[in-house]
Amino acid sequence: MALGLKIRKIRVKSVLNDPSVPGFDKLPPTLQRFFAKFPPTTIKKYSATPTSTRAEDANPFMPNKHPVTLRYHAPRYSLRQQSMIYKAAYRFGIQDLLPPMKKKFYEEKYNNKKLMRGVLAPKGHKYDLAKPQKLAKIEESLAKMDEKIIEVKGNKYKRILKKKQSKVSTWY
Repeated sequence: MALGLKIRKIRVKSVLNDPSVPGFDKLPPTLQRFFAKFPPTTIKKYSATPTSTRAEDANPFMPNKHPVTLRYHAPRYSLRQQSMIYKAAYRFGIQDLLPPMKKKFYEEKYNNKKLMRGVLAPKGHKYDLAKPQKLAKIEESLAKMDEKIIEVKGNKYKRILKKKQSKVSTWY
């Protein structure tokens, strides 16, 4: 097992130091060390979900389950280290070569963010919710006002209303 691991690391280092792969020597040391341990996704595929710690496609950015103890091991790189590696790779435009990670950055972080329910459709206060019904009730009451006054004051008020309507001046 250890021999296979050594051969794989030697093969990966030889790929990264190969003169036909330009630019890897210009990367910062942190990215060079990371890609030496974990080759780019063009060379090796990594799991997007947690897998066994001993699996070939174990992702260094995700917690992986130990096959014997069935406990999860923390990711090889903490969230702070992940963000440092991602930001360095982003500066060089090679962030797509990193293994998949749960942490989101830059535009992707804000484009995929779920809005809170209250922001999408705010509930409002109780008086805001009751206002349309209250205004409708007031309008209806104003329309029936004369009838109610006649009912309370009697026919005398009815005669006064008729006089007022006859005295209403028109524009001509």
